[in-house]
Amino acid sequence: MKIFAALHGQTDIDAEGRLQSVSDNPLNDIGRAQALEIAKAVASSGIEVIMSSPESRSTETAEIIAEHLGIDDSKVAKGVKLNERDYGDLEGKLISEVDIFALSCWEINASPPNGEEIRDTAVRVMTYMTDVVEIFKGMTILLIVPGNVLRTLFWYFEGLPDYNKDPFFKYDFATLYEFDTDKMPQETMDFDALISKLDPEGKAGKIHRDAVLSQSEIDSLINEMGITLD
Repeated sequence: MKIFAALHGQTDIDAEGRLQSVSDNPLNDIGRAQALEIAKAVASSGIEVIMSSPESRSTETAEIIAEHLGIDDSKVAKGVKLNERDYGDLEGKLISEVDIFALSCWEINASPPNGEEIRDTAVRVMTYMTDVVEIFKGMTILLIVPGNVLRTLFWYFEGLPDYNKDPFFKYDFATLYEFDTDKMPQETMDFDALISKLDPEGKAGKIHRDAVLSQSEIDSLINEMGITLD
């Protein structure tokens, strides 16, 4: 299974250098052009399904790409748990104003005031991705997601980092990243061990699922995503 991923296109908030998570901002003209660049980059990759996070900046990016590639709306899914990490009280603030605090935000046990710990973001996204990988196994899909979700995808597909050394990774707009589920590290394949390592104190709550989803669970998730699979 091949999974391609890219950031959503730029918004005016991005252009101003501000943090955005729960605020729902549309793409600007540069962002729409970036969506077309992603479409051109992935044009020969045989994308069968496009899945985006639920924010407008991601869904609009996905729609532009789907139109350019001739992918039917029924194959454009919304990943309801792929939303950006909640920045809490830092929402909308200039990144230059929060540099000192941001250094601690990215550590696994820290969170912005009234915001989401990166650990919780990672557990949420990785739990969801185990289901996505199973539902779309054997297919080629494209994920359009915000920055911290993309960061978590790297952890999921390429191995967990040393959290105290993991930098605030800056991913580029209109850049395509590729993951191969056949080359995932062993620690990711053992899901229970992965979550235990991410959340040793169980602060994110008890998370467990069977290794194989039931057909009713698969049908429910597909319906939630708003797509049709042949």
